[in-house]
Amino acid sequence: MRSKLFLALSLLIVASMVLAACAPSAAPEEPAAPAEPAAPEEPAAPEEPAEPAAPEEPAEEPAMGPEMKNPDTLIFATIGEPETIDPAWTYETAGSAIENNVYENLVWFNREKTDEFVGVLATDWSVNDVGDVWTFNIREGVTFHEGGTLEPHDVAYSVQRALLQDRIDGPHWMTLEAFFGLYTVEDLAVGDTGKEFADLSADELVAACEAVKAAVVADDEAGTVTYTLAAPTPWFLAMMVNSFLGAVLDQEWMVEQGAWDGSCDNWVQWHDPAAEDTVIFNVANGTGPYKLDHWTPGEEIVLVANENYWRAEGDPIWEGGPSGVASVQNIVIKSVDEWGTRQAMFEAGDADYIYVPSQYRPQLEEQYGVICQADGSCEETSGEYIQAWVDLPSLAMTPAQFNHNINVEGGNPFAGSGELDGNGIPADFFQDVHIRRAFNYCFDFDAMINDALNGEGIQAQGPIIAGMMGYREGEAPMYSFDLAKCEEEFKLAESDVWETGFYLQMAYNTGNDTRRLSAEILKAGIESVNDKFSITVVGMPWPVLLNSRRSQKLPIYVGGWLEDFHDPHNWVQPFLHSQGAYGRVVNMAPELAAEFDALVEEAAALTTAEERRVVYEEIQLKAQEDAPMIWLYQGVGRVHFQRWVKGWYNNPAYSGIHSYAYALSKGE
Repeated sequence: MRSKLFLALSLLIVASMVLAACAPSAAPEEPAAPAEPAAPEEPAAPEEPAEPAAPEEPAEEPAMGPEMKNPDTLIFATIGEPETIDPAWTYETAGSAIENNVYENLVWFNREKTDEFVGVLATDWSVNDVGDVWTFNIREGVTFHEGGTLEPHDVAYSVQRALLQDRIDGPHWMTLEAFFGLYTVEDLAVGDTGKEFADLSADELVAACEAVKAAVVADDEAGTVTYTLAAPTPWFLAMMVNSFLGAVLDQEWMVEQGAWDGSCDNWVQWHDPAAEDTVIFNVANGTGPYKLDHWTPGEEIVLVANENYWRAEGDPIWEGGPSGVASVQNIVIKSVDEWGTRQAMFEAGDADYIYVPSQYRPQLEEQYGVICQADGSCEETSGEYIQAWVDLPSLAMTPAQFNHNINVEGGNPFAGSGELDGNGIPADFFQDVHIRRAFNYCFDFDAMINDALNGEGIQAQGPIIAGMMGYREGEAPMYSFDLAKCEEEFKLAESDVWETGFYLQMAYNTGNDTRRLSAEILKAGIESVNDKFSITVVGMPWPVLLNSRRSQKLPIYVGGWLEDFHDPHNWVQPFLHSQGAYGRVVNMAPELAAEFDALVEEAAALTTAEERRVVYEEIQLKAQEDAPMIWLYQGVGRVHFQRWVKGWYNNPAYSGIHSYAYALSKGE
């Protein structure tokens, strides 16, 4: 997720832009009121004029805005931090943003293009006529940070490890779907045995591992790696750009650290680990232009330039792009959740980039010295120091996600009492479509867009974003802010919720003030229709929120999704399929889940654009009617740098601002 779980994630961006940091200081105080002026003194008698002094040389015009500091270091002040920096485990923007600088993939995007790719650890590649077998020629002369030499078996090992590790709610639903037409490695192992995964024999487990190894085959002598897919997958290269599938590890070094040794006899020992239980939870050994120096949780992540980077000077990653050792020697990512602190750092020149929630953008606009558009065209303005990139297209969307089967066992403060008694909600509270629709009608979409987003966004009308096949162009979203209909739907609920009332907690990730405002807008609407309704909005550190979501504790939270690849399948499957990244935690009732599963799988199997469009539009409409969540908004991006940051460009498919570090430089 790029929840990549993104938010996202939130790429995006979006972002889903997060990383590590120093403890934030207090917000700057308001300036004191000026003192009353003293009474003027009587003027003294004029003196005889002196001889005029020789004219001084005109002073140099002062620099506009703050002065550039630390020319060898880029400092990013943002929110949150990763759960891990194991690329096979990561499914959110904070971790992948780090990994995209430390590790490398076989291919990468061709600068700002989302549908063109350049070779990185692969020199070139080919695909068979059917489109289900891909062969990559692996680059020679590449070394890992710890000294090992890249070979094809390292590539195969990295993918095989990722598929077999396959942590719950992780990213490998899409890779296993591509390779086997299944969503988990447990499904692959179980097959048609009729058994539970825990009851499989040793031979059955070995067979699953051997199937994975057969799908990704290295030939060290030929210098190739071959991927065999279950069916033609047009978005396969776009998937390879993501660190969870594409990042290449040093097999020998990994085994020395205690990772899976490549044997099919014992792979289950490394299956579905906790984040902190993988050997590269907080260490890294890649081939990328940056090395991990240290990660101090809650404070900062520091990357240093790889002095032995394999890419030669004059051999750019793309035409006109960077080459050789990274221009900037140090990347410092500070986690600063409080907006006022990030703003003060920016104004003082102590941060080169800051994360700016939409509602705070107007506070900076007077200081825009350069305004750039998504196409790279820029113009100077009357402001001072900020380089602002505006009107950036977003491949991300923000929903408020219901949990249709809340885990209330052993007590759950997010669900209060765990019963519909006025002091909580039961596990199946959101299985009632009328309650879900009521929540939709009680959300003030216009206030969200106008106040929190400054008008820079549109109301979503389902999981598929504007401009994509299935969006239902020209159709208005089904829900609007309508308190009368909200009340009506609550009264139609199967339970006596209107008479009894309820209490629940609604979560967002700390530091994301736009999501906080979304939650508060919903709280205000719900509580206004019935004084027996009560919602507490709670902020949670990003890793804590993700863990609470995975444990099925959260009744409702504001999240985000940044696409993994540009196709409607990557929107409907994660949100609506029972095995999707969010579908697993939305936890729809079996009947509703089966209906969405059938539609998602039908659309994925179709081959013509028109056939696909019809089914995706049906899915989009059903997603509104059944309201499995509140589809909030699709925003418009802005990025804020100091004027001296050079080399940034817009690629909306990137998972975070830090993905661009190799292309960046500093200079007045």
